[in-house]
This record gives sequence, structure tokens and C-alpha cells, in this order.
Amino acid sequence: MSGPQKILVIDDSPDMLKVLTLLLTEYGYEVLTALNGQIGLHLVDEHHPDLVILDLSMPGVDGWEVCRQIRTKLTIPIIILTAAHVTDEDTVRGLELGANDYIIKPFKNNLLLARIRNALRWATPEQNGVAYAYDDGRLVINLDLRQVTYHGEPLNLTRKEYEMLTVLVQASPRVVTHRELFDKVWADSYHRFDVNYVRIFIGHLRKKLESNPADPVYIHNERGVGYRFQKQPHA
Repeated sequence: MSGPQKILVIDDSPDMLKVLTLLLTEYGYEVLTALNGQIGLHLVDEHHPDLVILDLSMPGVDGWEVCRQIRTKLTIPIIILTAAHVTDEDTVRGLELGANDYIIKPFKNNLLLARIRNALRWATPEQNGVAYAYDDGRLVINLDLRQVTYHGEPLNLTRKEYEMLTVLVQASPRVVTHRELFDKVWADSYHRFDVNYVRIFIGHLRKKLESNPADPVYIHNERGVGYRFQKQPHA
């Protein structure tokens, strides 16, 4: 029988480490803590945690560099902690370096716990060269066939809508920034980056994919940052 899931918290605030240790331990997680990025990276190598909660603003090896180094060797979920005064650009930088999610301090405990459960739930091992597929009993994506069906009916997606959907699904539960979506979907385009291209195509995709585009189930907006594909329990 496997033991409790292991969470590493990297933050230069002793008070924050204490609060998170008490909270996460209460909910059955094994908690490791690090007061700086250098110690955090050492603990990642030594203990191979299931998830990392990472503060961005730390002296010495900051959160961006920690995130970058973790991503060179592991695919474990990383949740960034950001202060309210941290700019959107800083948060986007962390996401583009490979973080899965972010949460703003001060945060509600139930929100953080929900983000952790979601990230751990969908954390998957490497695909071993097998084409990624998604199937929740309603929405089915087959990358081998380049086929998307919803309730058994084929979705008539344009090439860019299909590419946008697969980028979001493969990144889930990570937030995909506007710039990352643009770079991946419009890589062969002469267009310069324009967030409106992304927003327009997301709107088209939601109309085809969502029963109620105004209250989406799958494609959620992270204001000022990008979009997240929310995987659903199997029907």
C-alpha cells in the first residue's frame, strides 16, 4: 500500500511554512519544507515529491529559477504562490517556465486544497511515445486519428481550433498563457502576437464544445493570464 502523497513547500517565510505544514498534514499529506530555493531543489532531488508549492519572490535562487530547474528533469505539478502585489507579468513568467497553477496570497484554505487535489488527480506519468488521448465519456479526443467527438457526434473543428484544444488538454491542469497558446497554434503564421487572435478562437471553440459557452465546463479563463482545460470525471 502506498503512503501519503508528498508535498514540498518552498517559501522564505517561516510563518507560511508553518501554516501550510499544519494545513496539509491535517488533510493527510506528507509535508517537506524549504526556506529557500537551493534547499528546495536539494529536497526535490532527494525525496521526489508528488507536488511542489513554490513562492516566487525569494532571495538567492528565486522561484522562477527553481521552477525552471525542476522542469528540466521532472513533470510533477508545481503550484506558484504569488503575493497580491506581484504583477501579472511575473505570474505569466512562472507559468511559461512550466508551473501548473498559481494562487494569490492570502488565499482560502479550501481553494488551495482544491487546486492541490486537482493537480495531483491529473498528474500522469510520461506517455512513453503513445499519442495522448482524452475520454470522459462525453468528450473524446483521439490524437492518432485527429478526431474529436462530443456525445458521440464528431465536432467540426478548424485546424487551429483543434490545435488549440489539444494544447490545452495536454497541458491540463496547468494554465496555458495567451502567449504560449499563440506561439504553439500560430507558429507557422506571419502574424505578430495579438491576444485577440487567442480570445476569438477560444470563443469559437467554446461555441462548438460547451453546452453553455457563457458558463463553460471545459475551457476556463484565468483573467489576464490565459486558459485552463478542466478535465471532467468519467460519465
